[in-house]
Amino acid sequence: FTFTNTGTSPLVVENAKGSCGCTVPQWPKEPISPGEIGEIVVEYKPGKQKGSQRKTITVTANTEPRDTRITISAVVEEVPE
Repeated sequence: FTFTNTGTSPLVVENAKGSCGCTVPQWPKEPISPGEIGEIVVEYKPGKQKGSQRKTITVTANTEPRDTRITISAVVEEVPE
């Protein structure tokens, strides 16, 4: 997920948390200046999950509101061995 800081002060992403252990986000640790672009990378490892999946990532930042939710969705097919 890429985003642009459209505010007038540096954007600080304090945390990003997946809705389960199979959804692991990585977020920028440095402040993003106004007009700059940042990126949150989400890795999804479905394990034994199959079929239609929808996962939520909660991003906490110095924004109003503090929490923003982003979602990913996938259709997980079993790979024959």
